Amino acid sequence: MRINKLLAWSVLTLCLSLVVISTALASDSSGSDYPKKIVDDAGREVTITNPVQRIIVNNGDVAEAIIMLGEGDKIVAVSNTVKDKASYYFPMLKKVQSVGTFNKLDYEMIGAIAKGENDTVAPDIIFIGYSYPGKSYGIEAHAKALAPFENITFVGLDFFYPENMTSDMEKLGVILNREAEAKEYMDWYNQKQSDIKEAVKETTMPKIYVEWDAKGTDLSGMGPTSGAGQMVKSINAYNIFSGRNEGYPKIDWEYIISQKPDIIIKRRTSASGATALGWASPPSNDGIIFEGAINEIMDRAAASSVPAVKNGKVYIFNWDFMAGPDQIVGLTYLAKVIHPEAKLDPESVYKEYLEMIGLEYPEGRIFVYPEDALE
Repeated sequence: MRINKLLAWSVLTLCLSLVVISTALASDSSGSDYPKKIVDDAGREVTITNPVQRIIVNNGDVAEAIIMLGEGDKIVAVSNTVKDKASYYFPMLKKVQSVGTFNKLDYEMIGAIAKGENDTVAPDIIFIGYSYPGKSYGIEAHAKALAPFENITFVGLDFFYPENMTSDMEKLGVILNREAEAKEYMDWYNQKQSDIKEAVKETTMPKIYVEWDAKGTDLSGMGPTSGAGQMVKSINAYNIFSGRNEGYPKIDWEYIISQKPDIIIKRRTSASGATALGWASPPSNDGIIFEGAINEIMDRAAASSVPAVKNGKVYIFNWDFMAGPDQIVGLTYLAKVIHPEAKLDPESVYKEYLEMIGLEYPEGRIFVYPEDALE
């Protein structure tokens, strides 16, 4: 009888152990829920057959998102445009192999990196680039160039348009088995977006001209279908190009005069070889350059008839955080510049974001010129 009881307890203990082991295996996301499927930004259904162990990334905004989700150590190669930001934004990527510029990649090198030490490519590597159809750095070009190499999964994610920001993060979370981290970001993003909407809802709607580029008398602005155009619309401001179904309309200064914008915003990105976020506070070489850029606008023919010039509301704006996961930071700064009375604190939002990607806020640096635009 005692033997039977011992046997029964032994069997029961064994069964319980097997249940625990089975549960642990079932909850192990490293391999139990494959293959996975997502629809990328080009509308392609992409199948991820194995846990991703190596990533080649052509898109700096995606690199930023990968680092945020805790998978930056899996990036084995990047484009030069990603590499350029490594010194101050992606320090973990400083020593990662470069495979060309974002619009001219070395696919043979990509194939060699994918092979590693073997002649065959293990199906654990993924190439993430832009989806833009018809472009040399878009979906068709990537698909054609990567076709000779087996087992390299290609995904097109842009992290560009505000309307796709959380869905792109959700897709990346699925690809990298980081759904919980992706949700944490999406919740944060949605809350900041809600804060902006609440802060600007009772404000007046000024007319805005965002200048993309200026070459002599040839100007280009940011139309309603551009990412910035969508952002301007979302913060209770009127884009002077709203009636044109264009992303980057080509215009002349006479057109701007006729539209009488209340605020002019000139985009500016970090200089090549930058070693820190933002720009040096005046007095500085950056300040001298930006003052010259503002004066150039103010000195244009009949500029004094433009409300923005007349009222001193011409600003230089940092464009580095106007696309990608940090776009909500840029939107907060933009909303504060356009509506200085709005109860928003862009600096605190940026600090929160930088903490999410493991960086410290650069004290003594600026992101809008002149600084009093945020007061």
